[in-house]
Amino acid sequence: MKRNFSMKHHPLPAVWRDRRDAGRFTELTTFPDDWAGYAPVLRAKLRELMGVTYDPALPLDSRVINSFTHEGITVRNVIYQTRPGLYTTATLYLPKGKGPFPGVINMHGHWQQGRLAARVQSRGIMLAKSGYVVLSPDTFGQGERCTVHGKFEYHGRTLGGHVFDLGETLMGCQLVDNMRGVDLLASLPEVDASRLGATGASGGGNQTMYLAAMDERIKAAVPVCSVGSFDSYLGQANCVCETLPGGLLVTEMAGILALTAPRAMLICTGLYDVKTFSPQEMLRSFDAAMPVFKKLGAAENFTYRIFNQGHAYSPAAREAMLGFFEFHLKGLGHGMPKEEPAFTTIGEDKLMAFSPGKRPEKVCSLVRYLQKRGEELLDALEARKTFLPAAERKKLAEVLKLDGSLKISSAVELAPEKGWRRFQLSFTDGRMLPLLVFDGEGEITLLTHVSGTAGIPAEAVEKAVRAGGAAALIDLSHQSENVTEPERVMPYHQTARSLMWLGRTLIGEWTSELCAVTDFLTGKFPGKKIVLHGYREAAAAALFSSVFSDRIAKVVPEEAPVSFAFTKQSDFYGMAFFIPGLLKWGDVPLAAALSQAEVVWISPRHADGSPAAAPKEKTASLKSKFKRKG
Repeated sequence: MKRNFSMKHHPLPAVWRDRRDAGRFTELTTFPDDWAGYAPVLRAKLRELMGVTYDPALPLDSRVINSFTHEGITVRNVIYQTRPGLYTTATLYLPKGKGPFPGVINMHGHWQQGRLAARVQSRGIMLAKSGYVVLSPDTFGQGERCTVHGKFEYHGRTLGGHVFDLGETLMGCQLVDNMRGVDLLASLPEVDASRLGATGASGGGNQTMYLAAMDERIKAAVPVCSVGSFDSYLGQANCVCETLPGGLLVTEMAGILALTAPRAMLICTGLYDVKTFSPQEMLRSFDAAMPVFKKLGAAENFTYRIFNQGHAYSPAAREAMLGFFEFHLKGLGHGMPKEEPAFTTIGEDKLMAFSPGKRPEKVCSLVRYLQKRGEELLDALEARKTFLPAAERKKLAEVLKLDGSLKISSAVELAPEKGWRRFQLSFTDGRMLPLLVFDGEGEITLLTHVSGTAGIPAEAVEKAVRAGGAAALIDLSHQSENVTEPERVMPYHQTARSLMWLGRTLIGEWTSELCAVTDFLTGKFPGKKIVLHGYREAAAAALFSSVFSDRIAKVVPEEAPVSFAFTKQSDFYGMAFFIPGLLKWGDVPLAAALSQAEVVWISPRHADGSPAAAPKEKTASLKSKFKRKG
């Protein structure tokens, strides 16, 4: 049954536009006069959004794995404990002499080799030769913290995305690792803990910005090719480690920068960098944060430099950083660029703490952490004795970011084509979606696919109408006709991340839309049963819809996940898959138990897309623990 026609409409939901206007940026950067009272509150909100806990009392248990000299400096490969049972690999660069010296934590960006990469080493070696103790840690999922030790990988895309489902963020994991790195630096006899700096480029610059904001022990910070605005992140292809769910409901990047005041910060930006880190966006945030520095009498501590370059921590930026640290951490010079000493980098093999494949288990990879933490949360779900269905529905609505306000305000029926009735649905927040209906006497099967109507198999439509039934097809937000711009990394990478920044979830948006469309179909075709048949991530939205709508008689999840718990790395599901905090609430079997419809599974899948058994036993077990109020 061919569906080769198109219906034009306004594809951009109002929820997206609201946060892109200049007024919203101004609102989020209008800081209260009582900055001393406001800063701790903002830090607490940010910690909550990041979802992880820093424990300064946790023993560092730091250990030197190996040590050697290089061009007059000492290089130590170390590990230290960042969270209970979790250890980070890092390299310490120590200058000649006894010190104590200023200390600098040097954070790497999206280089798969992590701290081993020459561009990251260069800063550690150069600073050590200039009289600084430097700690260069590996971030979760990169360097020696990759899945297979010695085989480097990228920690973003779906791998880092799974951290959201745990109720954590990769950004928060990095912050805790880095604050523990500051603990390590401060504990060393060679370091003067009152003179600590931080620097990094790209993702490492992002880490620098947050570390300086959240840890007041950092006296001077130099984020490189990383400062822009949160507003500019919307619709762009930033990494998941640069994504803070709900961040744009709390503050703007200017607020993060301002949390450094009155301490010192030099922002380095490339003239030809991408939009999110461009001089234009950097200057918006710089100008908005400057009043806080002025209020605290520290305007001279906050500055920037724009270099004739693209996205890089160039030699010119290194020399600007060196001069800045010389002034603010040593009290020397005037803060202007200083020529760096000559140096050569070290072979990556020599800089590894462990021989390939010999990494101890406590240096946990991101994959292993996702598996272990997911297992713990599922065990906790199974161990629960009772459930109150109404309370669980409310909690799930909070996780999905549903408020029940989305309704269809009007429906315009256009001229039919090839037997299909065509409706243009307008919603209460301004979004518009196309609905196609092939009418029949029997039940209505509403089909939805993660790829939109183009992905719905023709045989599924034919099956729905074969016995006189009706079929309805819907393109949900950001699908097919509703795509506003191409996804540049993977399906829904920009869209899902942007909605997270706005405190929403993509599956939550789809769930709200399906509930509203179900209400429309029930009113338009009274007396007919409604069946929701969804595919992949859209199948999860269909299942969640049946939790909240009693108008759905049956839900058919096809190729749907039976659990959101990580199993192994795969891109079978895209960025739409991730729902911050879902596994802290429960999982798919609990949603199936709460469903008010008959659930018929077709080709169920694990989170990696491999075939799985339908979760009927787990669903029944959870449902047996339901009790009514009282």
